[in-house]
Amino acid sequence: MAAMVRALGFFLILASWGGYGLSADLRSLELDRGNRPAEAGIFICGGEVEQAVWTSWETSVKRYLQQDLLEHRLLNHGDVYALYDFEIFAHNMVLMARRCHRTHRLREVAELINKSYSALTEGTALSPGRRWICRGGSVCTNKNHLLDNEVILCSVQFLAMAASVANALAIQERSLTREDKAFIKETVSVAADHLLRWGGWVTVYRLKWQAAASADDVTNSSSALFFTDKSLWMITIYSELSGIVRNLSPAAAALPSGFAERQRAHLKALLRLFKSRVTIRHLPFSRIGPVDVADIDRGYWRLYADNQYAGYENEKKPALCTIGKEAGSTQKPELQISPSAVTRRQDTGWDFSHARRLVPALDAIGRNREALQILFALSRDDLPGNDLATSFANNLLAVIWNGDVAKPLFANYWSGANGWFRVAYDNGTGECREGYPPYGLTDAFATGGYAAWTRYRPEIGLPAKALYWLLRDESRESKAFIAKYYPSFSDNEDGRITALTQFAFQASLVAVGIP
Repeated sequence: MAAMVRALGFFLILASWGGYGLSADLRSLELDRGNRPAEAGIFICGGEVEQAVWTSWETSVKRYLQQDLLEHRLLNHGDVYALYDFEIFAHNMVLMARRCHRTHRLREVAELINKSYSALTEGTALSPGRRWICRGGSVCTNKNHLLDNEVILCSVQFLAMAASVANALAIQERSLTREDKAFIKETVSVAADHLLRWGGWVTVYRLKWQAAASADDVTNSSSALFFTDKSLWMITIYSELSGIVRNLSPAAAALPSGFAERQRAHLKALLRLFKSRVTIRHLPFSRIGPVDVADIDRGYWRLYADNQYAGYENEKKPALCTIGKEAGSTQKPELQISPSAVTRRQDTGWDFSHARRLVPALDAIGRNREALQILFALSRDDLPGNDLATSFANNLLAVIWNGDVAKPLFANYWSGANGWFRVAYDNGTGECREGYPPYGLTDAFATGGYAAWTRYRPEIGLPAKALYWLLRDESRESKAFIAKYYPSFSDNEDGRITALTQFAFQASLVAVGIP
């Protein structure tokens, strides 16, 4: 019966949203459940939710980022995954601070980012340019070949956020302080060092080769033909650098001489690969009506080991950690179901968690579209279409979301597949990992900032707002649901992690159009 009520509620939503306005009946349907308090204006700049974000920032989050991540892990132990975690927890707040014009908060983030630059290592004559080298921590090991090497994913992900902060400050050209200018110049310099090293002619050739390949060219479990999040982050950095130059000029931004001309081929190759891997499909009878949806790298990941159980949607675990051992131990999981016994999905591309990178990337491209064209002499056709973000948002609503307003869940794969992800995953650390079950990546909706896509499809505000209230519901049923599908928000999780994930989620809700 409850499922029927939720389904009825969803169809009422569709019927009432012809002009993207909530009907009075629907608003009553939402607010009556759980006797929620009045919520008018709580998601706007200056509202209750933004105030909660800054309270968390001042009381715990800023200290954690500075002391635990930067000082302890990065500076003292050389653990570059601190950069990765910094972006995961802080990027939604950076985007919120930009939306709400909180320049003083952006300066606080810039101060923290500056600390990371002291951990950079100088390059060599054969490989010039500064970089972060992984010297310790739990992830970098000899087995996975990350120890004493640059971990590009950590660097590129962190630099994308750093460049976003620098660009947001650069907009305030007339009120920039000496510290602001120094931070912007250093960020531009560090980002340029990395892009010059990452974007040489060999890389450009490889990107062109990838763009010419089809999904049928993938014949084994190699990732050689994938469009990965590293490439998407590089596009994001180029976008933010373009915005900085637009606001400050190349000289004031301290962009290396000839950088744009030299890196134009790299950027064009990245954009060409991205465009070649976006699949637009028209769904005439989706749950939100006839709509175009966007998928990424559709079919290219079907043979990849992480995704070999994408077609297995049973809750029975296909792999078990040794009896008496917990997931995360040093025991290797034992397979209960062979991959050969599972029907392999042919449409598998990115998973729902990794696809969160699309949120800041498409935001950066959209904000800096004209600046990209000017700085790198691009044509409009070189860039993704203006409506691409909407097509990805459509996919989130029509394909990935379960359509349940009361208890929103999200499939594990961007294609809509909801099978197991990363069964018996081995990242070289020796940890025992059974894998993520159906809907096991759901909490990426909250931490990944997907709620910000409400500005492209207002209906996304419904599951976002529903989750906001679910997290405050003290009933046993709601707590059990959160513990199962949103574990990082659960009472069973470490309190510090819960605070950080709440911080990231709440920041994604502010000033994006949620009523």
